[in-house]
Amino acid sequence: MRQLLYIALIAFTFSACKKINPEKPKSSQQAAPLPEARSSIYFPLEIPLSSIEQKLNQEFQDLLFSEKQIPVGNGLTTDLEVTKTGNASLSPYLEKKLMFQLPVHLKGKLNVEKKIFGQTISTAIPFDEILAPEISFRPEIGKDYNIKFADVQIEGWGRPLQYELLGYKLDLDPLLRKHLQKLLENQLMANNFQGVNFKGLLESAWQNFSEPLPFSQNGHQGFVTTRPQTLHLTEEIRGQNLLLHIGLEGDVATTVGQKPAFKTAHLPQLVKNDMSKNGADITLPISIGYSQIDQYLNSELVGEQFQIEKGTVLIPKKFTTQDFGDRALVKMNFTAKRTGKKDLSGDLYLVGKPAYDADREAIYFEEIEFDLNTKNLLANSANWLKQNKITAEIEKRAFFPIGEYLEEAKTEIRKHSDIQTDFASISIKNPKLDVLGIYTTPEDVRLYLHSTGDVDVRLKQL
Repeated sequence: MRQLLYIALIAFTFSACKKINPEKPKSSQQAAPLPEARSSIYFPLEIPLSSIEQKLNQEFQDLLFSEKQIPVGNGLTTDLEVTKTGNASLSPYLEKKLMFQLPVHLKGKLNVEKKIFGQTISTAIPFDEILAPEISFRPEIGKDYNIKFADVQIEGWGRPLQYELLGYKLDLDPLLRKHLQKLLENQLMANNFQGVNFKGLLESAWQNFSEPLPFSQNGHQGFVTTRPQTLHLTEEIRGQNLLLHIGLEGDVATTVGQKPAFKTAHLPQLVKNDMSKNGADITLPISIGYSQIDQYLNSELVGEQFQIEKGTVLIPKKFTTQDFGDRALVKMNFTAKRTGKKDLSGDLYLVGKPAYDADREAIYFEEIEFDLNTKNLLANSANWLKQNKITAEIEKRAFFPIGEYLEEAKTEIRKHSDIQTDFASISIKNPKLDVLGIYTTPEDVRLYLHSTGDVDVRLKQL
């Protein structure tokens, strides 16, 4: 009979609580893969056409070209001099194109030579005109990240260029078109237009986006680092602005301790796309070491009394935490004081999934399972273990506040998206912050925060 009773007690012990081995998590409890920590910032950069117009006017000298004795057919030649008489004006033209008008002064003469009675008679017929060539082009960002003028076309001159001078017909359109096209190729199309240093703007933004940002976490120095990967861009003409839709994307990592090695990130190959969205989407991982959780639990709960049942009080002596597959394990060394009975001591293993309580801004444990380890076999099978009082008390009182982490994260997100260049200030407005998920790793509890917000761009000076 005594042997049967002993066997019954052993069986009851294993049915009262789940056997937990801290060293060997079950394969079904393997940690879930961590989500990608990504940062993407999309913003429109408006470049006023007046700024490009101003730079264009600096590209052209007053004397555009001058040439003598240019053959124009029928044995005739002409002398030409074309000078700029005013500033060019820039305006939208058709879809995705711009047009600028360049006021010029066309001055020249038609050279005529005739033989009369065996003698060569030379004469010059002067002409003097004010023209306004209309030149269209499509602005685009080239592979070297500078603004280029593509599909340059001379649409017209503001007036016909066919003349009849003393019976001689003269068409200056082909001649002027050839010279002006050559001038435009040299000034604007052959990488010579340095008016808007867009590459410098992107390099500055890319550098700022990838530089490690320091933060302080419970007295520990940490860094948020973005490894930039992709740069998206598309161009659009909107009203009196050249609108560039820019997107920066990269992976985000946080490190605690020494500042990570940082190399200047070179601009990647440009990715052209049709995206025209505005906003920031940032996933930020925050690491909370088990030692930090231990320190908090020990300071808050050690010595506290958990009333388990009438006459039984559980007093924690020490807490240690670790990962347990996809959950966290809390080892609580305790003393149980029982009225009229001998005190008990041992270890209580609690395993639960870390979750987020938005009202308390704290990490707590749900779906708690426990295992008791004492030297007293009867204590292991005590009636109070069959009840949920231990788990209820632990769920109610064992939590880790992260409000300071969230405030720090908001600050870091603002810093992360605060991109200062010589040309523009880029910042996120009113970032919204949500807890995306909580995961356990062998080193820490990983809190993934997700932030979204609109991006504000303020142009300084081009």
